[in-house]
Amino acid sequence: MPIKKVVQGRLQGGARLGVDGLVYSEDSVLVTVVTVVFNDAKNLQRTIDSVASQTYKNIEHIVIDGGSTDGTLDIIQCNPSIAYWLSEKDAGIYDAMNKGIGSASGSWINFMNSGDVFFESTTVESVFLGAEIGAIDLVYGHVEVDYGRFKKTKKSGRVSLLKAGMQFSHQSLFARRTVLEALKFDLSYRTAADYNFIFLSWVGGYRFGSVDLVVSSISSGGVSDVQRLKSLKQRAEIIEQAVGLSARDRVVFFMEYLKIRLIDLAKKVLPESLVVFMQEKK
Repeated sequence: MPIKKVVQGRLQGGARLGVDGLVYSEDSVLVTVVTVVFNDAKNLQRTIDSVASQTYKNIEHIVIDGGSTDGTLDIIQCNPSIAYWLSEKDAGIYDAMNKGIGSASGSWINFMNSGDVFFESTTVESVFLGAEIGAIDLVYGHVEVDYGRFKKTKKSGRVSLLKAGMQFSHQSLFARRTVLEALKFDLSYRTAADYNFIFLSWVGGYRFGSVDLVVSSISSGGVSDVQRLKSLKQRAEIIEQAVGLSARDRVVFFMEYLKIRLIDLAKKVLPESLVVFMQEKK
């Protein structure tokens, strides 16, 4: 793979930087899959393999690395299926995702970050050849969450319920590049920039569509209750700034705050086996 050193600490490469570049089909829309990674040599290859194995072949895979030092870059350079990659320090996952938007050529973009995979090899084909997306700006589906001891499929919800929280994972979302370029990810929201993008897309009148299929399989990630509380606070700020919070909204947020606190307490006092059982049945 070609490597070009642009400035100190910044490397880039990929098939599209080669002598012949890359030629994509004009018979179907070009879909860009952006993978953000930092020091995740253990899990990156499964994501690369998932993208490369898609039956829908008009895919551009871009990898944005945050300057890894654990061998991640070696894995990236060994995969000729990657159209373009960039490695440099960044300001976090949403900064890297914005770089992915700026590097994308596709009409549609999906963010499948390191360790996450498409649910099936036919997933992208099912979305873009099996669904009517001509009048849609963002299309989303269900997600499978891997909790380690078990996996669980979470059905997506209606965008009209966005005030209550994310109705689908960003890994199960495809958005038009023009929408992402217009709104991007606001780096001031450290844990809820993806929610901010989706909420602003909704209130901004962009058209959403859903597909009745599992799009991605992701790890639960072990998000702490501290992070959940931060996300809750940021979500309230996003709604307040965009459309304002009603009295009912404030009550709902307070109840959700209590729920997070109770779950945190349960994790501390209940046996782990019981906590896992409750997660599985939730």
